[in-house]
Amino acid sequence: MLDGILTGQMRSFALLTTGVLLYLYFLPSLLAFLKGHRRFFIIFVLNLLVSPLQSTALHFLAPGFVAVDMHDLSAVARVALVSNYGLGWLLLLTWALNPGTPDPRLLAAQNTKLYDAFAALPLVLWFGYGALQLRPSVINDIALIAQSRADLFTWVHLFSLVAALAFNVLLIWLLLIRNRPVAKSKGLLPRFCGFAGTFLGVGILQLPQAHLTLGMQFLTAALIGVGSLSSALVLWRLGKAFSIMPEARTLVTGGPYAHARHPLYAVEMITIVGMALQFQQPWAFLVALGVVSLLVIRSVYEEQVLSAAYPEYAAYQAKTKRFIPGII
Repeated sequence: MLDGILTGQMRSFALLTTGVLLYLYFLPSLLAFLKGHRRFFIIFVLNLLVSPLQSTALHFLAPGFVAVDMHDLSAVARVALVSNYGLGWLLLLTWALNPGTPDPRLLAAQNTKLYDAFAALPLVLWFGYGALQLRPSVINDIALIAQSRADLFTWVHLFSLVAALAFNVLLIWLLLIRNRPVAKSKGLLPRFCGFAGTFLGVGILQLPQAHLTLGMQFLTAALIGVGSLSSALVLWRLGKAFSIMPEARTLVTGGPYAHARHPLYAVEMITIVGMALQFQQPWAFLVALGVVSLLVIRSVYEEQVLSAAYPEYAAYQAKTKRFIPGII
């Protein structure tokens, strides 16, 4: 697996699934920290040990359960589920959800720049891996151009790749230097929309590719290139206010934000359409529709947070359209 990640060969969906499973495994530690649990460090150490301890216990207490055929994926998954998320994990999760009197030092740590950067680390790794995956295609297109074997499509394809690469690199930079949030959406649903809106597009890549004419290939590459480059330019203007979850970090009303309240989402929709056209229909269209819907819902939650954090946002909201200047 490590070789696949380092070389960019591991599929994005598999990497995302692995990340989600890791997140669930360390959920007791995460909840203990967020709740300021006074026994956080004990819970964290036990969280590190719970999987090997449960696996060892299963080998001694139920050797028949773990003796499965490695080609039987359902049996392997069942053993992995019990080994990693068994009784010990459930007890640890229950303990984490009952923190008692919170530790003020842990609560204070959540308001530091270091914590914000650490919380963004999974996203930094994700977008870094996305940039790594683009590298072979960029090198291939550059080689064709250097050998004078490139046609117009190669140039457009390279443009779309470089724009996507610039967008990913800029995302990483802003995640590391952005301002700390001054307000956040409360509840699970806003966070789910932020997460799903960011990663649901990976589902399109799991579909069979469509057989496109050269003209359609040119169109999809152009849409992805224009959408990615526009996203990078808007993101540069958004700067340290960038956030994945519905949060208020800095109020930005200049540049493209003087004409629309959510220009980044508007140009991201162009990229999503370009991606969806490359894969089997109607499924790719339905996934793209889901991404767009989540972006719209996410914008509503963001505006609620911004309105609460900045009294002047109401006047800005009244004179500026949500996505397209003068239209919608």
